[in-house]
Amino acid sequence: MNVIVHIDETNKWPTVLSNLSHLHEHWQQSHDDGIIELLVNGEAVTQVRQDADINLTDLYRRGIDVAVCNNSLQQRQILPKQLQAESRIVPSGIVELVNKQHQGFAYIKP
Repeated sequence: MNVIVHIDETNKWPTVLSNLSHLHEHWQQSHDDGIIELLVNGEAVTQVRQDADINLTDLYRRGIDVAVCNNSLQQRQILPKQLQAESRIVPSGIVELVNKQHQGFAYIKP
């Protein structure tokens, strides 16, 4: 099963990170596999910067794809070089969500 987890509110980071950790642990224990993608847009993109309070290294190590909305970055004048390593920029968060759901990804938004 493939899953896309969506965050657009900064205050939701603790919940999202906890959800991703629990999902990944469950898949490891049950030997399930699939793609886990975190889509970040809206104000939440500010926490993907290198100088942010949130550290995404653990997600990258677990193979979780972190996709960041370019529209949201541009609105906040955040440059791609300011993002944490391994972040992938997508042109539009909403388009990414629609495409993933069309591909059969389960959608989670805490």
